[in-house]
Amino acid sequence: MGILKKIKKYFKRKEKLKVLQTQDVVNVELWDPSRKTIVFVSRDFPTHDKDSGSNRLKEIILIYKQLGYNCILFAPHVFEDDSYVKFYQSHGVIVFVENNRYKTVYELLPILKTIDYVWFNGPLALNLFYKKLKNILPDTKFMYDMVDIHFLRYKRAIEIEPSRISLKKKYKHFFYLETVVAPQLNYIIAISDKEKEVMSQYADRNKIITISNIHYPKIDISERKPFHESKGIIFIGSIHEPNIDAVRYLYENIMPIVWKTNPGLEVSVIGNVADKLDLKQFPKFKFLGFVESIEELFKTSKMMVAPLRFGAGVKGKIGQAFEYFLPVITTDIGAEGMQLTNDKNVLIANDKDAFAEAIIRLNNDETLWNTLSQHSIDSLKPFSIEEVSATLKDI
Repeated sequence: MGILKKIKKYFKRKEKLKVLQTQDVVNVELWDPSRKTIVFVSRDFPTHDKDSGSNRLKEIILIYKQLGYNCILFAPHVFEDDSYVKFYQSHGVIVFVENNRYKTVYELLPILKTIDYVWFNGPLALNLFYKKLKNILPDTKFMYDMVDIHFLRYKRAIEIEPSRISLKKKYKHFFYLETVVAPQLNYIIAISDKEKEVMSQYADRNKIITISNIHYPKIDISERKPFHESKGIIFIGSIHEPNIDAVRYLYENIMPIVWKTNPGLEVSVIGNVADKLDLKQFPKFKFLGFVESIEELFKTSKMMVAPLRFGAGVKGKIGQAFEYFLPVITTDIGAEGMQLTNDKNVLIANDKDAFAEAIIRLNNDETLWNTLSQHSIDSLKPFSIEEVSATLKDI
């Protein structure tokens, strides 16, 4: 962010602060001292309709609400007129917003006295807020939600681009946070049993709990378009580096092979990738940007592709496809931690030729397409609300 933009943002925030005289937190009247309390801390306020990590956090917060907890959500520089604040307000979540009564969340939390748990959403939140919150809440239990293992993601990225110094710096930074700082907390939340195994090398295994993404069918299978009425490929992503790499890889390496056989096959890209890509370099792709409701696209497209060459964690885009009975082609990295079987739940291909062949095959084979679509229910079973709720109840 440029210096001029930062200055403008500062004064805009200052102007907003002037008008927020009366309310210290949104939904503060819902505070019930007889209930257990959990505080969710994030570097950025979760935008559940824009990225998988935010959507997962939303589901976890709502499960804690159903379990009877006071849920407090905090991220810096948030105001009560934010649409996402209003979303959480409508679900009875207490949101700390910038105000004149309590300048920071550090002034508010000690007044509430009993904070049972603090949940850090990812390493950026852990880095920024853990030490200070530990000082003011010495008796609270602290939980670190990795979201995914960041150092593992950067390690894999370095294998593809070994000369990029920035990747090596980020690897060292996140390796320290995740293997030195995180094990000091009471709990570490891993997103899959595979990542739990990795983290067991660095932390007490008894501290590590697996809580994956949360998915459930959003439509009945009868509501989606059948094979012959479905068309086109979709990819959904954000400015997350593995997604940017996947778009380039798909355009430059995979689709040229596919287009030799299927020249009219259209690829649509959902998400804010334009912030990191020069779209003029991808004239054959349709870039849709942020799409408020993805339902129609997911019901009418023939397939979702996720040609991820590096990354970590469980990929929300793949679970999201299963919610709409949309067949998926991905890599071993994309399918990691999801308990998927090739040719049954998903097609897995790990190089450009195999991936292109899988696209051509799925585009033309109705029996295969129906097999993948119909097994979506089985693919979603490990990610049910009931499963996650039972895990959280046991903590």
